[in-house]
Amino acid sequence: LFQPDEGYLLVDADLSGADAQVVFAEAGEWSTIERLKGGVKLHAETAEAFFGARFHDAPGDLKNKLTPRGRLYDDCKRGAHATTYGAAGKTIAAALGWPIAEGDRFKRLYTRELHPGIGAWQARVERELRETRSTANQFGYRVHWFGRIDSLLPEALAWGPQSTVGITTFRAAEQGRKRFPFVEFLVQVHDSLVFQIPLRERARLPEIALALEAPVPYTRDGAPYPLVIPWKLATSERSWGEAEPWSPEP
Repeated sequence: LFQPDEGYLLVDADLSGADAQVVFAEAGEWSTIERLKGGVKLHAETAEAFFGARFHDAPGDLKNKLTPRGRLYDDCKRGAHATTYGAAGKTIAAALGWPIAEGDRFKRLYTRELHPGIGAWQARVERELRETRSTANQFGYRVHWFGRIDSLLPEALAWGPQSTVGITTFRAAEQGRKRFPFVEFLVQVHDSLVFQIPLRERARLPEIALALEAPVPYTRDGAPYPLVIPWKLATSERSWGEAEPWSPEP
């Protein structure tokens, strides 16, 4: 349904692993971020640690949830997201069809053994919420919360990373528009941007991708340590739905 104007190229730009990288930056797990950028599949590691031989020996493809291996991988991926944003063990278990004891075991494994920084970050957000009834993100925006603290914690945990990603995406569009006036931004969908450029400007896509990089102002050991999340681009002369992955010429 969504087509570029005649003589234009439609571009879908998507931040690569944005929410996960911001969560691990909040948790101070910088080595995990580097591993993510290097292509490590953390959810596969989680599944290996949680299921052991059951996952290691399972047949099928990680990307195919209809196979035993893909199902176990998807369960751990969903469990990790739920755990990150404060779900209780019984909630994780109910969502995945596990016994409650397995939900509790997954939560302990993920926040205490595999990624203790996430457990520390969750405790920090809860403390800030109880002391100030507000939370802030890395750009300095603050939201004030009303209601019972215990029920607010999952939403407060989610707000920090997700607002950071949304702002990063918006700032990327601002930067791109200022540097390249011929870029026509059409829509932002959380961590992605859709825009069109004249076909004659196709060769400038590497410059545009670079201009979209909007650092998140983190610090590490008291010094500036900005997080730069890479973009993945897909393009099409026909429609948004037919966009194919794009990469610079070697």
